[in-house]
Amino acid sequence: MSERSPLSWLVLLVGLGLLWPLVDPALNRALFLTLNGLAARLPDLVWSDLTVLGDTLVAMVLLLPLMRRRPDLVLAALLASLPATLLSHGLKNALAMARPYAVLADQVHVVGPYLKAGSFPSGHTTTIFVLACTLALGLRNRSAAAWLLALAALVGLSRVAVGAHWPLDVAGGILCGWLSGLIGLYLVERFPGMLRPTLASALRLLLVACALVLLVRYDTGYPLARPFEQALALLALVFHLLPGWRLPARGAA
Repeated sequence: MSERSPLSWLVLLVGLGLLWPLVDPALNRALFLTLNGLAARLPDLVWSDLTVLGDTLVAMVLLLPLMRRRPDLVLAALLASLPATLLSHGLKNALAMARPYAVLADQVHVVGPYLKAGSFPSGHTTTIFVLACTLALGLRNRSAAAWLLALAALVGLSRVAVGAHWPLDVAGGILCGWLSGLIGLYLVERFPGMLRPTLASALRLLLVACALVLLVRYDTGYPLARPFEQALALLALVFHLLPGWRLPARGAA
């Protein structure tokens, strides 16, 4: 964990730094209206495509190309999904915070479903930061880590852009996802014997099944993103079957 500690702590500090001031309802609301209004200048398709990357099934499909060469990271991400789910849904049920549309109604530019309850934390942000954590820290490649974190941040922003979450929810999702990712990585490193051939085969079948479901019939709630979802499923299947492609080298700049 020593090689990973700077980035591990940096993301946690950023998440806390965002969360702390946004506890103020006035600031949280004002920032939401500003970001949601600015985001509305871009086509809804952009935010739809970005936001579905935080859907649980889509995220699992994104792991499929890693299954041949880094099954340990796939297992870490799936293990991380357990505390992530407990944290996310536990807080949603315990706090029962209203979503932006329930509070601001017509002031909100909504893309996709009109959601009203279970606001904190953002589940999509939690999911994408589980992936960002396990891959950015697991691959140990600075360029890959930068791109992964930038993409995860955009997915988090998309939750505000589509009118589904407050900025506070996104900050909470960053923390929940990143902490869960650290737990997943720790478990895989602490118990390397977990990843036996039978488990690896089962994980491969699970992810292939997820890709086929996404390709054929799956509703994320964002119909504009459907072609993008199908393209992701096809690409994931193709890269999984290709024997020659390579991951970035560890420690590369």
